[in-house]
Amino acid sequence: MSEEVRLDRRKFLGAAAGVAGAAALGTWSPWAQSRPNGPNGPIVTNETLGIQHFSVRDAVNRVDKAVMGYLGGPTFPENPADLGPLVPLPGGFEGVFEYLRSVGYRGFEFFQLTQAAQANSPANPTPAQIKAMLDRTGMRAMGTHQGGTTLLQTGGARRRTLDFAVQMGLRYIGTAGDPAGTTNTFNAWKDAANNFNSIGKELLNEGFVFFFHPEGTWWTFFNDSQHPELNNLHKIDFFAGNTDPRYVFFEIDTYHMYQNRVLNPLPGSAPGTGYWDAESFMKRNWKRIMGFHIKDAVRQRRGDVTSPYTQETARPGFPLNGGVDAIYSLEGDIGKGNVPGGDPDPNVIGFRRTFTEVRSTRAKGYRFHIVESDSGPGPYTAATYNPNLPPALQPQDPGRSMRLAKISARNLLGLQ
Repeated sequence: MSEEVRLDRRKFLGAAAGVAGAAALGTWSPWAQSRPNGPNGPIVTNETLGIQHFSVRDAVNRVDKAVMGYLGGPTFPENPADLGPLVPLPGGFEGVFEYLRSVGYRGFEFFQLTQAAQANSPANPTPAQIKAMLDRTGMRAMGTHQGGTTLLQTGGARRRTLDFAVQMGLRYIGTAGDPAGTTNTFNAWKDAANNFNSIGKELLNEGFVFFFHPEGTWWTFFNDSQHPELNNLHKIDFFAGNTDPRYVFFEIDTYHMYQNRVLNPLPGSAPGTGYWDAESFMKRNWKRIMGFHIKDAVRQRRGDVTSPYTQETARPGFPLNGGVDAIYSLEGDIGKGNVPGGDPDPNVIGFRRTFTEVRSTRAKGYRFHIVESDSGPGPYTAATYNPNLPPALQPQDPGRSMRLAKISARNLLGLQ
C-alpha cells in the first residue's frame, strides 16, 4: 500500500480525537456560500437533478403503459383531490427515462439493472442496451450503488465493475455498504480506512470517483475494550477523519443522516440531547460531498425511540390508498428545516440552506441533487387492481412513484 495514503496507529488516534472537537467552520470555505448560478439564480438545475432508481423501482419493473394510474393534476398536491386523469403509466427503463426527462430530470442513479421484459428490451438488459436507452431519451447515468465493498476490493470483480461503468458512461461508483461491516473495533475501521484510501486512489487514476452512501450503522459507536477512548465516537466521524478527501467521497442521504443522529445520541446524554452534529459534518467535509440523496420526511413528535421520521403522510382529502401518500421534496420537516411549522431541531437546516451553504468542489464535478424516497412506490397488486373503481374506493396507487418524481422535481427546480 502506498505510504502516501497509509495512516499509522498514532495518526488514526489523533485524527479520531480531532474529529470529535472540530469546529463547524474549521475547513469550510467562504466560497461555499456562493450560488452556482448567481445570487438570484436557481439552486437546483435540470443538469444537477437526478433520481434514485430505488424511488421508482415499481415503475421500472412493470411493462410500459400496461398499468393505469394517476399522476396528479395541475393543482395537486395543494388540492389533494386533483388527481388528474386516469392514464397509462410509464414502465421499463426507457418509458421511465422518457417520463423523467419530460418532468425535468437529466440524471438517473442505478441500484440494479433488471426490469420487466419490454417489447424492445429484455428483463435483464445489458449495460450497453441501457446506455442506448439513456441516450435516446436525453438522460445520463449519475452513478451506481452496485459497486459493493467486496466487489471493489477484489481483482476480477473490480475489473468487471469498472468495465460496466465504462459501458454505462459512469464516473461515480459508490456503495451504501459499511466499509468495515457492522463491527465496532478500532482495527477493523483502521484497516477499512487504509483499504479505501488505496482503492479510491486507484479508481481516481482510472478516471472514477469512489463514494460511500452512509446509512444506519455508520452512526453507531465504537465498542472496543482496547480503545475505550473511542467509545463515544461515531464511526462516520472516524472514517471521515482517517480517509483522504482526494480519494474517498460521500453521498449524503438526508433521511438516514437525521434519523440516525437522533437514534444514536452520546451515551449518558439527557433525553433530547447529545445528537451528532449534521451541519458541522457537512460543512467540515464539503469538498468531498459529491451529491445528496434528497429524501424528505416528517418528524414524529411522539418520541425519538424507534423511528423519529416518516416518509409517508396522511394527506387530508387525498382519495387513494386510505388517504396515505408519499412526502414530496420540500414538503417535510427535513426539507423545510428549523422554521415555523418545520423541524423542532435547529440542527436540521433544511434543503435550501444545505444546498447553498454546503458546496462540493467543482474540480471533482458538479454537485448532484438526487431525489429519493424509500416510500416512493405506492401499493399495487396486479391480481386485484381495478382501475375502474372511483378514486375514493381505490385502495391502490400505482402512480405514486411517478407523482413523487414529478412534484419533487417541480418543487426543487423552483427553489430560489
